[in-house]
Amino acid sequence: MKRIIYIRTGVLIVALMTTMTMYSQQTSSADQAKIDQLNKEMAQNMLQGNYEKNLDLYATDAISLPAYEPMLEGKDAIKRNTENMVGSGMKITSFEPKTSKLITEGNLITEIGTYKMSVTASGSVQPMEDQGKYLTIWEKQPDGSLKIKVEMWNSDSNPMQGMQSGQGSSQPGQSSGQGQSWPEKSDRTQTQPSQTDKPTPQTPAMPQP
Repeated sequence: MKRIIYIRTGVLIVALMTTMTMYSQQTSSADQAKIDQLNKEMAQNMLQGNYEKNLDLYATDAISLPAYEPMLEGKDAIKRNTENMVGSGMKITSFEPKTSKLITEGNLITEIGTYKMSVTASGSVQPMEDQGKYLTIWEKQPDGSLKIKVEMWNSDSNPMQGMQSGQGSSQPGQSSGQGQSWPEKSDRTQTQPSQTDKPTPQTPAMPQP
């Protein structure tokens, strides 16, 4: 009798685990589909210059950690930063995010991915290419939609390499399509570039890659 009970208990446990696994897979697929669609919409809005519409994807208390810039806390701060970027004459000509991994915890979904993009700046002759990685934390809303809670991204290119080689850096947002030139290192002294020499790229607000 005990043996039958053990067998039935084992069968129930296996069935429960199978159901939970199937549900988890279905939930992950649904979340992936939602995020893919949101990333597609965001990329399209960037290319059209419709940044105001992209702001609708952010939670009111969202935090943005852009490359080369201070932390932005709150949707209003993200909006001001975006307006400054647009006012500088920067224009995104291509943007391709690609999700590498999703991690779900409660009502939060962490998206890890990569991106490729090209940007033109005011006075630039040709687009500047960039690629890197991003992390976006999406928050599930009561109505089932997703909002960006936290985002961060940075380029795979190291601007210090350009400074050391004297060949310049080609990060998005610099004033020249050829990149800013850095001084050669001297055998006698190794001086740091002044504040006016440092690259100050303005990267666009995004979900990330």
